[in-house]
Amino acid sequence: MMKKGKRFDNGYATVDDGVNYRDIADTMTEIGYTMNHSSARNYVLRVMRKFAKAITNQYGIDMTDERLDVVARSPMFQSGIADLLQDLETVRKH
Repeated sequence: MMKKGKRFDNGYATVDDGVNYRDIADTMTEIGYTMNHSSARNYVLRVMRKFAKAITNQYGIDMTDERLDVVARSPMFQSGIADLLQDLETVRKH
């Protein structure tokens, strides 16, 4: 979800067939929900944090809020969630 070229400790976040925050904001605005790229980023990170929290709870892992934020911002975590959602959508369609 991150804009191509954003540097993280574990590598650069890239967008192959995904979209960046500006694209998300533009699409949301087109369908009637006025949004800028900063708001789009905040929404995406909020959802990623919820995924991280649910996963850690499921496996009994105790994490601080700060560590959950680091995980939510991780390009690897975001990519993994995107892959999981795509797989679930594929299964749902069949």
